[in-house]
Amino acid sequence: MIIEIWTKEKYATNEEAGLVKKLALAGFKTNFLKVSKLYLIEGVYSETETSRLAEELLLDPITEAWSFKPRCFAGGNIHRVEIWLKNSVTDVVGQSVKEAVADMGLKAPARCRFGRCLYARAVSELKLKHAVVKALMNETVNYYKITTIMGG
Repeated sequence: MIIEIWTKEKYATNEEAGLVKKLALAGFKTNFLKVSKLYLIEGVYSETETSRLAEELLLDPITEAWSFKPRCFAGGNIHRVEIWLKNSVTDVVGQSVKEAVADMGLKAPARCRFGRCLYARAVSELKLKHAVVKALMNETVNYYKITTIMGG
């Protein structure tokens, strides 16, 4: 399962503005950008246990929200970009989450990985790809996936 966590709207402005600037320096300008953290947790858990993982372990309930599904946004030309560490790269955040799950008294997951996600309005997916590779990742250790999402 993937748990997606994002900063609530009233707290997210600075983080999003910083990424908009970074992407603009890489040649990509957008008037819409949202950011999330992704946690891939491979294991068998009940619905109660998975909610507990999100709410008690991964989330700051005051400033963040979460979902098991990708976020939806109104409007068109919105792309979801997932950036993950390659499987051959040690994921210290993922390892910490794996250990913390076991510390909560739940069965330790087979694997945990941490990633980043952004949602950007883009007329040109090619320009978005170029900017992501140039400004947000290292192709030696990261891989990315871009999908177009339907407006909500």
